[in-house]
Amino acid sequence: MKHSEDRNYKLADYLARSGDRYSFTKYKILMNWLPQTPNLQILNVGCGSGEMNILLSQNSTWQVDALDIDVEAIKLSQKLKIENNVKNLNLYHTTIEDYIAQEKYDIIVSNDVLEHIEDDQAVIKKFSEILKPNGLICISVPALQWLFGYHDEMLGHYRRYHRKEVIKKLSVYFNVDKCRYFGASLIPVALFYSRWLRKAYPIGELEQQSLTTEILNLILNFESKVSMPIGISLIALATLR
Repeated sequence: MKHSEDRNYKLADYLARSGDRYSFTKYKILMNWLPQTPNLQILNVGCGSGEMNILLSQNSTWQVDALDIDVEAIKLSQKLKIENNVKNLNLYHTTIEDYIAQEKYDIIVSNDVLEHIEDDQAVIKKFSEILKPNGLICISVPALQWLFGYHDEMLGHYRRYHRKEVIKKLSVYFNVDKCRYFGASLIPVALFYSRWLRKAYPIGELEQQSLTTEILNLILNFESKVSMPIGISLIALATLR
């Protein structure tokens, strides 16, 4: 069941992304999975506060389009675009359902979007329709329904996902090349804060503790290289059939 999102919580979540080691490491995994072919057309669906936009646009031969339903997300993304002097990035304030692509894309990236949409299968179909033949999608979603808690409710999530579910849904239109969990080390944090205490994750508190931050960086770096059997996120790469 979907809960109404809390706007203040969502904005705080956007602002936390700029210093969130977990999110940045997850984005690095996605970037390492993408081909380095020049002159690609990329669409970032649900760009949020814009950190992934900057990583994608670092390849100056790529043209990156990014969209988000949230006007605050677009403002933050525009701010990052200006601060990083990015020229190869276009931003659009729209939903993926309403987005009209001017041309088909080589790659679609989408982080933490499908869980916000009731008919996620329809969005996966939309992805397939605006990709070039053999185009790629690279997505991440929150994992494990038994972790569904306060954080999910405040962000208006419909669900969290299991690996088999992601593969099944993508396989209607795509060949799934990779699908892995990430963030196993953060399951206790998700359980303790979001499920049991029903509080926000202590991202700011952790960032202020240098030793904790150093340990977390080491663990997340290890997890970026070694796929664990469970985690708080799922990441998938798939090719259009």
